[in-house]
This record gives sequence, C-alpha cells and structure tokens, in this order.
Amino acid sequence: MPLQVVNRLAITGLATVLSSAIIPPASAQVLPPSVTCQVTIPIEQGASLTYRLTGAFPDRVPPNTPQNPVGRTVTMTVQRRDRSGKIQTWLNQANVEDYEQGAPDADYSKLPFTGDFRGKPNDGFRLYRVNAAVNGLYVSLRPTKGQPQKIQIIHYLNAKKFVRSEAGQCQSDAAVIKTLAPLQQALKAKDWALADRETRRLLDPSSVSLKPLPEIKLTPELIRAIDRAWMDASNGRFGLTVQAKLWESIKAKSPKDEMVAINQFRDRVGWKLMQPRKENDFLSSDWLNESELNYSEKAPVGHLPWMGVSDAVVYGLAAPSDGSHCGSCHTDAMQLRNERFYGYLPRLMTRVQAAL
Repeated sequence: MPLQVVNRLAITGLATVLSSAIIPPASAQVLPPSVTCQVTIPIEQGASLTYRLTGAFPDRVPPNTPQNPVGRTVTMTVQRRDRSGKIQTWLNQANVEDYEQGAPDADYSKLPFTGDFRGKPNDGFRLYRVNAAVNGLYVSLRPTKGQPQKIQIIHYLNAKKFVRSEAGQCQSDAAVIKTLAPLQQALKAKDWALADRETRRLLDPSSVSLKPLPEIKLTPELIRAIDRAWMDASNGRFGLTVQAKLWESIKAKSPKDEMVAINQFRDRVGWKLMQPRKENDFLSSDWLNESELNYSEKAPVGHLPWMGVSDAVVYGLAAPSDGSHCGSCHTDAMQLRNERFYGYLPRLMTRVQAAL
C-alpha cells in the first residue's frame, strides 16, 4: 500500500478516536456581549453614589439542560462624589454573585426593590449581591429575558439604613463598538485632526455641523470607550482621563473661581494663543481655533481631544451660506465660542468624571 494512503488512513482513524472520546455537550452555552449598567443615587449634603455593573448576562437555561460551564465575571464599582466634585472609590470591580446561588432558600421578594425590579418569593433570577459590601449591596436587572436594559440598586449603608436607586440604564458593549468604529479607524491611522472632529461629533454633534446630525446617546459607557480609544492610541498622552485629572487638580486650587480654573486649564493643555494672529479676526479670542491646534503626538499632554466648536460652524453662523443677513450673527458666533469654553467645558468635565 502506498505510504500516502497509509498516512491518510492513520489520520482518519485518529480523528475518529478523538471524536468518540470527546463528546460535545447537548447544548453549549454561548455568552452574550458584555453589558454595562450604571445608576447614581443622591445622598446627604449634595453628595452622590454611582454604581457601575459590568458583565455578561445569559438568558435563563431550562432545568436539567446539559450545558458547557462558561466562566464569566460580573463586577461592581462604587464611587462617592462629594459636593465639590471630589471622587472616592468605595469598591473597585468587586465580584458580584447570583443571589439565587448564594442564598438558594431565600425569599427574594423580601429585598426592598420596587415594581418590576422586585423578585418573586422563589425566583431570584437576575438578582445579585456584592459580597465585598459590608452591610449589603443588591442588584436587580430587568427584563429577565434577553439583554438587561434597566438596573436598580439597594445599598445598606449600615445595618438599619439603606438607599435605593431609581431605574438606571444598561447598554451592550456591541452597540458602543459599532458607534466608536469611525473614531477607532481615525486613531489607528494617527489622523489626530479627524479623530478630534469625530470625538466632538460623538460628544456634541452641534459642535461640528450647523446641519442636524443623527442624535447619539452619550452614555457613561460611550464616554469611557472614547477615553480608552484615545489613551491607547496616544500611549496615555491624550484622552478624557488625562484632561479630567488635570481639571480636578486645577479646580482644587481655585474652588470658588471657575473662570480662573478654566483659563488655567486652557494654558495647561496648550489651548491658549501664544502669538498674535497675522490677520485680524474679531470672531476669535485668545483661545486656539480648530485650525490652530497641534495635531501631532508632540502636542502638550491633554491637548486632544479639543472641546471647542469647528471653524466651519462659527463662520457659518457669522455669515450664513444662503446669503441672508443677520444683525446679531457675528455676536452669536462670538458667544458660541465663549460659551463653549466657559460653559460647556466644565459641564463636560463633570460628566466625564462621573463616567470614569
């Protein structure tokens, strides 16, 4: 018998042995995309607690159904923000367990969730607890079929006192990845100008176009994804985390004068005009315009992404392309730029700090 025929038979025989030795399960469990849920609870003296749950949440499997044990980790991060904006992390990616598995004989309806979030006496599906929380931290996700869309938190701050959240939102990472694709492509190509414009489109579409653009739901998950993309592409030089840390340190030195803090932040990240413009532009100020930014990796730390308004939007507002006349258009354009830096910037930083 030719050698090649023998080898072919040997391989066929080996495959037969392996297939008979390893019997696949009748029903293999495949994890759905990771989901992130977040909710904030106001507490005393203007402070708040923010809860962020991340993990993969399969549908309920019918009893006695053979399945592959698939490892998954669900984690909870809890942060306290005081009235001045200072953040303290209480729990950092603490493990979360299924309440049904940890307490199989419990009456799940006793947990003080509200409405649809309340468990049934003998059914604790999609109820969870965080063992690292000293007095008790419980989570309810709804609906119980398909991907979770809502979250409610019960957190016992001490043995007798608990706080309860309103309904928070959940979002699949798959949706975030799709939304972020154009930004990822620009950053991969090191096209910092395009990446900056795309970031502003995600954060606030009106900053890049006078024409209405599709509305984007700016969730904490999307903010974190934008930040990770910038941090990874720039080796930690650019991104919302860098800017938020600079803002927090600068704000702490001028807690009662936000305008001073904003100007110091501008100077720190390199957004201040250092040389007079060659042409007199009364629409501009001592803040850099879009065309004057440093779109290179040698730009100051935190220089990108920028928080201003595209030049096309400013000049389009000052001089409408349809030829119409507007007595206040130039003033409106100047006010738009001014409000962007002295109004929008601190609001965005507050939102970014809460998301991160």
